Amino acid sequence: MDLSFSEEQVMLRDLTRRLCEDFVPLPVLRTLEGTEPGYSADFWRALVDAGLPGLVIDPAFDGLGLGATEAMIVHEEFGRTLALSPHHTSSLLAASLIGAAGDEAQRSRWLPAISNGTAIVSVASLEPGCGFALEDIQCRALRGAQGYRLSGTKHLVPYASSAQAALVLARTGPAPADVIALIVDLASPGVSLRYQPNHASEARFHIDFADVLIAAENALNGGESIAQAWHEAMYAALIPIAAQAVGAAARAHEIAVEYAKVREAFGKPIGAFQAIAHSLADVAVEVAGCRMLVRQAAWARDSGHAFHRLAAIAKLQACEMFRRAAAVTIQVHGGMGFTTDADPQLFFRRAKQLQLLDWDTDFLEERIVEMCLQETLDPGAVSHV
Repeated sequence: MDLSFSEEQVMLRDLTRRLCEDFVPLPVLRTLEGTEPGYSADFWRALVDAGLPGLVIDPAFDGLGLGATEAMIVHEEFGRTLALSPHHTSSLLAASLIGAAGDEAQRSRWLPAISNGTAIVSVASLEPGCGFALEDIQCRALRGAQGYRLSGTKHLVPYASSAQAALVLARTGPAPADVIALIVDLASPGVSLRYQPNHASEARFHIDFADVLIAAENALNGGESIAQAWHEAMYAALIPIAAQAVGAAARAHEIAVEYAKVREAFGKPIGAFQAIAHSLADVAVEVAGCRMLVRQAAWARDSGHAFHRLAAIAKLQACEMFRRAAAVTIQVHGGMGFTTDADPQLFFRRAKQLQLLDWDTDFLEERIVEMCLQETLDPGAVSHV
């Protein structure tokens, strides 16, 4: 297993870091939180010019055709500046779902547009009061002669106000597997959305669907169950989320170390005190360990090995580690670390958000246990639930 980067991957890392530092340093992030569209238009144009929205999309649809390792590299750099953009939801998750479950017309319509940045596609899966399992979905899609009539509510939908469409998971019947994915034009009659406050002040929205008519040709997988494609896309999407957590934790640690070198107490830098020095050393070790976990998960997926359990473990551990690292950064800064005038709270709020969304700790632990038990009972089984 070779987890080192190639020359091209190092260039991709350096390019992404330069774009983040130039367009979305932390002072810019402060101006973007809680605003419309919730990300820097200049930053998004720079990503488009670099071809990054098409990072993992097939070259047949104007993408770069790269893999999980490259997505991991890009999102670790996004994490360092807490960069806000629809890249994860549109260019990774939505594009993967359309690529895997879309027909030729759907792929031809949406994938080139996502690649060249002319379209943003969000993903609406979560519902108020429900968990992450497909069995929890209550949003209804009733089949009819003209297609589907969609009714229900989704919440915490990312970048919905600037998206041309959303992939909406909805139920067609009572069975657990009766869940499909519909490509919904968010300008359709019967669609209403409002900004939803959240820990990280990201652009996330509550959407109501009131008997929205969806043409049959906008159903992925021919209107059949989306379960297999959804799980495959979500496990893959966990890797860049974990990478964001690693990048953000590394930067939070750097901020804490820098402050510990200049802030003095009792005539010497506070970093000279063992309580602070040991805490910073522990964070450094945890960041390095989680970075290896994430790289291993990305390598496994790119190499065609079972990666689902590795991806789940990487997301679980990296997000928990990020929260601890952000807490240490606040503690090193003392009372001012909790205030909005200081940067540590930016990292702490984002850490909690990453931990709670896109499969939280409880859900990931259940998936990991199920996969471990499955492999114990059947050593030849693929690590996938």
